[in-house]
Amino acid sequence: MDIKLTLTLTERGRERTDLGWERVDVIDFGYDKRGTLETVICVGEYSSKHGPTGSFGVFPVVGDEIFEDLFTNYDVEK
Repeated sequence: MDIKLTLTLTERGRERTDLGWERVDVIDFGYDKRGTLETVICVGEYSSKHGPTGSFGVFPVVGDEIFEDLFTNYDVEK
């Protein structure tokens, strides 16, 4: 599994995200027939209201969540 990109939640995004992960690693992505980004596959750490849990999961980000949440509320980690 290659990490293509790591994204971190911005301060502004902390109040606005529906996704809610502090940090995600993008491991794959896919496009539809028109060439529009359709799915982003990520690995992220689960959290509770008390903070990170130490457990990780693989999850897809699809459709409007890609452009309206992931790309708006997260920055590329350098």
